[in-house]
Amino acid sequence: MRVLKPIVNFFSNLFSLVRTAARNEKVYWEILGSNLINCKIDPEARVYKYHMLNNTVVGKGSYISLNARIYNTTIGKFCSIGPNLVCGWGLHPIHGISTSPAFYSVNGQAGFTYAKETKVQELIPVTIGNDVFIGANVVILDGVTIGDGAVIGAGAVVSKDIPPYAVAVGCPIKVIKYRFDEKTIDALLKSKWWDGDAESLKKVEEMFFDVEGYVKKIQ
Repeated sequence: MRVLKPIVNFFSNLFSLVRTAARNEKVYWEILGSNLINCKIDPEARVYKYHMLNNTVVGKGSYISLNARIYNTTIGKFCSIGPNLVCGWGLHPIHGISTSPAFYSVNGQAGFTYAKETKVQELIPVTIGNDVFIGANVVILDGVTIGDGAVIGAGAVVSKDIPPYAVAVGCPIKVIKYRFDEKTIDALLKSKWWDGDAESLKKVEEMFFDVEGYVKKIQ
């Protein structure tokens, strides 16, 4: 029995640690939020842990990394979204006496409101196109459209529309270049390759770095 007691104690302590870890994980999830509310996620898309998505559509082949906070947004196909994205969380008017929604919104963001009616459009939908790459720690403001094939650099605040296949960085955000020349961009946009079937998508894989050859093939 003296030999068995340390073994029993070991497994008892181990079980206690696992149970505590599981409890803490549950609390962590409850604090950070991992919720999908009124969302449509394609079966071939993935949203990683600690997310809060509301009124959002995510297309085929897209993935959203850890800790996303996305509201009122449409995300196209084959998008790659880095961690900590904040997107579409509402506008605050700055030309009134106060910036607090307690005076312009009936939604009670602070737990109460003085407003008898909502005085401004608080939420404007965000549109993220197809094949968009968004780096880590990006904020996208309401009403913005990011075009197909665009790249958003890490840490950017996207406060205006970004054209297709543009590479945009910074705060305030600015377009620094385009991924391809105008003719190639036009051909890729017309092809809508992201809407293709499995066989046509395999061609994208086969010719991945041969952009010129691929454009010739699809024209």
